Amino acid sequence: MSVTLYQARAGDGMKKRGLKRADTFFRTPAEAVSEALALKERMDSTYKNEIDWDYKAMLKGSTSKLKILKGYLGGDKASNPFYLEISATENVKAEPVSPIKPKNVSKEDKKVEKTVVKFYK
Repeated sequence: MSVTLYQARAGDGMKKRGLKRADTFFRTPAEAVSEALALKERMDSTYKNEIDWDYKAMLKGSTSKLKILKGYLGGDKASNPFYLEISATENVKAEPVSPIKPKNVSKEDKKVEKTVVKFYK
């Protein structure tokens, strides 16, 4: 029996590196989105809420690696983008963990979560 686990990642456009908790996997896409939104919240606080998140862009990728949200510092689309990503893997020998919950979830963030959950069904 194959088991699909999900992982949340975020990309920091200024530092050009990824953010994630090491070896964290989640049972459902909703848990992974919750973790991704918590990473987004951390990036927003680091950059003093100057990241302009593009909620109108469509999801990009496949079921194995899906970019769910993209943002630009100060809205400058010529700069390196910040992003949130969900990846799915099968048959990983890891124990699923509980996600970090974001403190504040906007209406747009809830729409993103709903869209991602529908995508993985």
